Amino acid sequence: MTLLYASTFAEALGKLTHQEQKQVKITTVDLMMDPKGTGLSLERLTRAGDDKVWSARVSRDLRIILRRDGDDNLLAYVGHHNDAYRWAERRKFIPHERSGAMQIVEVIEGQQRAEPEYGDHSDAKETTEESVQPFWSLTDDQLLDVGVPREWLNQVQEMPEAEIDTLFDRLPAEAAEALYDFATGGKLEDHIVTPAEPGADPYSHPDAQRRFRVFDNVDELKAALDAPFEKWAVFLHPAQRELVRRKVTGPTRVTGSAGTGKTIVALHRAVHLAEQSEIVRVLLTTFSPELAQSLCAKLEIQTQALPELRERVTVRPIGEAAVELYCEQFGEPDLVEHGQIRKLIEEAVSAGLGADLTPQFLLEEWQELVDAWGVTDPESYATLPRIGRRTRLGPKQREAAWAVFDHVRTRMAEHGWVTRAMIYDQLTGWLEDGGKIPFEHVVVDEAQDLTVAQVRFLAAVGKGRDDALFLAGDIGQRIFRLPFSWAKLGLDIRGRSHSLRVNYRTSHQIRAMADRLLPPAITDLDGVEEGRRGTVSIFDGPTPEVHLFEDSDAEGDFVSGWLQRCMMSGIPSHQIALLVRNHDQLGRARKAAAEAVAATGVSKRPVVTVMHDAKGLEYRAVAVMACDEDVIPDPDRLASIGDVAEMESIYETERHLLYVACTRARDQLLVSGVDPGSEFLDDIT
Repeated sequence: MTLLYASTFAEALGKLTHQEQKQVKITTVDLMMDPKGTGLSLERLTRAGDDKVWSARVSRDLRIILRRDGDDNLLAYVGHHNDAYRWAERRKFIPHERSGAMQIVEVIEGQQRAEPEYGDHSDAKETTEESVQPFWSLTDDQLLDVGVPREWLNQVQEMPEAEIDTLFDRLPAEAAEALYDFATGGKLEDHIVTPAEPGADPYSHPDAQRRFRVFDNVDELKAALDAPFEKWAVFLHPAQRELVRRKVTGPTRVTGSAGTGKTIVALHRAVHLAEQSEIVRVLLTTFSPELAQSLCAKLEIQTQALPELRERVTVRPIGEAAVELYCEQFGEPDLVEHGQIRKLIEEAVSAGLGADLTPQFLLEEWQELVDAWGVTDPESYATLPRIGRRTRLGPKQREAAWAVFDHVRTRMAEHGWVTRAMIYDQLTGWLEDGGKIPFEHVVVDEAQDLTVAQVRFLAAVGKGRDDALFLAGDIGQRIFRLPFSWAKLGLDIRGRSHSLRVNYRTSHQIRAMADRLLPPAITDLDGVEEGRRGTVSIFDGPTPEVHLFEDSDAEGDFVSGWLQRCMMSGIPSHQIALLVRNHDQLGRARKAAAEAVAATGVSKRPVVTVMHDAKGLEYRAVAVMACDEDVIPDPDRLASIGDVAEMESIYETERHLLYVACTRARDQLLVSGVDPGSEFLDDIT
């Protein structure tokens, strides 16, 4: 007996109350234990679109919709009696005639089946100014080639432009993705379905596996029912699954814009690697403790039915993992604080070192070049390419700057202080001398914000081992680091970088607006291009709101009202966030949140934080506040520019930061500020 679980069941289950979900889970487990459904009041639905569809009684009003084929049971839908029966009556379960992948197809009432032998029928698909039909020119064969069910050929060809956003609600995912990409400028031929082998199981096709999952045991079923943290964590897209299971020949990177499932791929890759052997150990890491905590929670869910795998995967922020390894090899380090470095630089300048270079410029030079690249002598500094540091320094200026850095290094040595970059450099040397970390594989999330020292360290970790490193990241979300070449540090992913194109987290409207903040494609310093062309969101949502106000009080009143509407619509307060550029604006956001809480009487306040700290997180509703003319781009960063040529780099990272903030929203987004607002808002309005 096989129990299959459809994505439509997961979606429907998530819409029920907590108590109703508990009842459904008990019935579902009973069904797996007893496939014949003894005592479950099973009833064949004679009016259903499929003659193998049954209902199982959960309670007086709740019904599970099943497809029973021999000893196999497919959990297809769950809902209240009338809703569940209506759903079943309008659905058929059929393998697609070209791909062989099992599909759940909505029945179109009154539609006659298309007859391909009748030839060209373009005369019936004339477009008018009132109703543009983007798919009218596509032939039946073209539509079948991308997974459109035959029953839907005419409907798609005659679909008006205004209904494009309904594609993902009405068609199988592979067909909807292809059509949406075509309608927004992509190529249909990039989405031709893979034909199944004769006699192949229709549920084993990659496209079918994105919507159906087979459960082998009760523990695995319970884990999925108890905490389906995101639908795509269970139902992987074929492109994601291929990356998870791929045999690689060196360090590999997965890229994609915000919401395309890079983190989900990283999680599944870590578990997949852990499955290979009982002695394999995997490090799953990222740059911040908050993101590491989020990864850990998701990993707990993913491995709930397989606790032995969970023990083989260690989740740590990369900085914490490095310090642990350093302590084991060299003893506990005395880490120098940022403020201490600043004081040492100011001390050197006060002593007459550094010529006319400012302490702020010297501090940035230390952080972004000298310490980052592990420079220890004036000769190396004199020839170091100053990538990302657009202010030119002549030989005399470099000599003057090095006098300051030499003073800093000397004083640090006297105190026994080390920086985090120095820890990585020492560990890199230890690895190059034959040292071994206690992990066979390292999986890195948010890899675009790795430092120079971290990349050099990871390159040493992966040296000579094909599958040691798997990295996930998006250049468009780089907000902490200046660009640099990974390949020159020994971490070469050229030819092994793969982009994801399906956005699962962010609505089409939010994604389309946020993408206007960035160029269509971004190329890193190794020549690897990451493009946003062809990316599609799988769901529709409200149009993002952008509002400017006379003053901050008026903005706060509007945001408070918007928050109240979100909370009253059923969005939990912990799934709502207010984001601002700097700590200076937190007061405005906290006031708006407090007023909304007081008005609604909810017990918890929405999340209030700065944009940088929201990196990698997600919320159902987000208000990006205080996007004022003198807030973003940050005036303090602009004031610190040593040369006008640095302006481009600062503007780029500030745009990336606003993009990150906007794409934290799943369903609803509000961007606000005081008139005239940030110049970046011109691009999204």
